[in-house]
Amino acid sequence: MQLVRALKEKSEGIYPFHMPGHKRMLAGDGIFSDIYSIDVTETEGFDDLHEASGILKEAQDKAAELYGADETHFLVNGSTGGILAAICGTVTINDTVVVAANCHRSVWNAVALSHADIYVTAPEAEESFGICAGVDPASVKSALSDISREGTAVVITSPTYEGVVSDIATIADICHSYKAVLIVDCAHGAHFGFDDDLPENPVKKGADVVISGVHKTMPSMTQTALIHINRNCPSKDRIRKMLTVFTTSSPSYVLTSSIDSMISLIGRSRKELFEPYVNRLNRFYEKASGLKCLTVLNRRMLTRKGSYDHDKGKIVVGDTTGRVSGRRLFDILYEEYSICAEMAGFSYVILMTSVADTDEGFNKVLDALFKIDSMICRMPETGKKNEPVPLPHLGEGRIKNRMIEAMFAEDTEQVAVERSCGRIAKDLITIYPPGIPVTLPGQPVSAGAAESISEALRRRLKITGLNNKEVTVLWERSST
Repeated sequence: MQLVRALKEKSEGIYPFHMPGHKRMLAGDGIFSDIYSIDVTETEGFDDLHEASGILKEAQDKAAELYGADETHFLVNGSTGGILAAICGTVTINDTVVVAANCHRSVWNAVALSHADIYVTAPEAEESFGICAGVDPASVKSALSDISREGTAVVITSPTYEGVVSDIATIADICHSYKAVLIVDCAHGAHFGFDDDLPENPVKKGADVVISGVHKTMPSMTQTALIHINRNCPSKDRIRKMLTVFTTSSPSYVLTSSIDSMISLIGRSRKELFEPYVNRLNRFYEKASGLKCLTVLNRRMLTRKGSYDHDKGKIVVGDTTGRVSGRRLFDILYEEYSICAEMAGFSYVILMTSVADTDEGFNKVLDALFKIDSMICRMPETGKKNEPVPLPHLGEGRIKNRMIEAMFAEDTEQVAVERSCGRIAKDLITIYPPGIPVTLPGQPVSAGAAESISEALRRRLKITGLNNKEVTVLWERSST
């Protein structure tokens, strides 16, 4: 809260002949008056996020202490900004980056910009809901052994959107034995480590760089995130430089003060917030075990290699009898029970929780799920399970990085999804959320990718990278 207090105190009585244009006075229709009053720029008495040495430096140091990091930087353009800086600051032309196939599109955009060679490692699919398992440490070791040279980074997502956690400690040891930098996209795990019943933060498990989206699971404003850098990270200086490249030159004090406020809140009230939260989650899972047709994912259901733990704060629920799709379940919750889930997958929805949830909120969703469960169980059986269509792998092993070349290509054509197989994709196509690619620019569209895109369209899921529901492909060549 020190940053918020300073913003109020240093602005009081000072007339602003500087940006921003609202001058802390004209606040539109009035509903933003409190926010506008602390929306300042880097004027006299304030710090600069790009070269923090005063109050912002103090706030970032406090965040590093809370998370157990050697250094922490505030991000005001989401986890995406941190991911871009981490990857582009670590690898470049002639380097190699090992990427888990289930990484978010921001990771692949960063890889495209880096021009580094690509080595894909593909997590298995869990039988439950067809979600991606964690990253198997053996697959990381195999990749690094195959590459067998320095100038390498490994990028994994832990936790996944569905809360699947990888064995970070073992993966970090493997990376360091090959002198590779481990970058963890922990965008959905900013709450880790604040209770013994939650997974530990990757920062304390040996990862070199960890990006956490504090707006996702913590009480901070949208677009706020943190990047933690280990002092032993060999690319730390370059990552700091890249942070200035991928961060606006006018970072919002409203957003940075939101992060600082969250850090202060957790610092002084960690137990008071997380103990009741975990108790609510445990009661939810205990009661939800009584559902008959709906299934709620839990740690015991994760059986594939690489699935080390599960974040119970991510409630994954779906109908495994095949009667109701994930999209239909999402619509029922919203239209009939005024509950907006985080996302709809092929066969499930995700309900995101945080310390800000209440007993009333958990009771409301439990009541809704049991009523929906009763309705589903009364429906006639279809005789067919609602088999999920897992996101296809992008292949494994080395992939030539032709992403920028393809993205900027002009000789292209649009084709129907079913005619795209084997053609070279121009764009990154993702089913969103979670934003995991089914095609990469410069790579052939696989039959599995085309099938998933068609199925996602049929189930009314959001897809990015299509043009009028068609795939844009390079017309000059049909294969690599």
